[in-house]
Amino acid sequence: MEEACALIGHEVQSLIAKSKAEFKELCRFISDIDSDHDRRSRKRVPVCLHIAAHGNENGLGFGKDTVKWDELFDILRPLCAMRHYDGDFILVMSACGATQQRLTTHFAKKAGKALRPPAYLFTTAEAEPTFPDALVSWIVFYHQLPKVSLIDKDAIKRVLKRVKAAGTTTLKYSRWDSERKRYLQYTPDS
Repeated sequence: MEEACALIGHEVQSLIAKSKAEFKELCRFISDIDSDHDRRSRKRVPVCLHIAAHGNENGLGFGKDTVKWDELFDILRPLCAMRHYDGDFILVMSACGATQQRLTTHFAKKAGKALRPPAYLFTTAEAEPTFPDALVSWIVFYHQLPKVSLIDKDAIKRVLKRVKAAGTTTLKYSRWDSERKRYLQYTPDS
């Protein structure tokens, strides 16, 4: 995935967490970046954390550790409080069971001035996507995403429809609505 995203033109850094403790440390590390880290000096570039892991309806696996959804929320919290970064935070989870995540409920309950929920949370729509199909879906997604504005929800929906048209794993989103203070869901229909 890293190589494909780099070829598309994204600034990519691949970090590997082999345990819950390592994942927690990596999230704290990422949360310390500031807006000056963009190589092309662009402003308001979103930070996209793509988590590729094993998972189920209870949470995600990092090595031998299972991180439950409520624990994952606590681990991701520093990314929602980045004070020195001017872009949005986008969360992508590619894992079995990610469609059944409960993070959006936690983020909605805790949203406020100190906690800025991810603008989007993207997951597969299937409970158990195959690796090859998910890989192709995410590559199409990352190819299409820079062509649209994140504030244009209809454009993001069209991106997800194009991913679905590729005939692989369907992707869905949970989009933070700051007026309603909750996440709104979208899955391309069949």
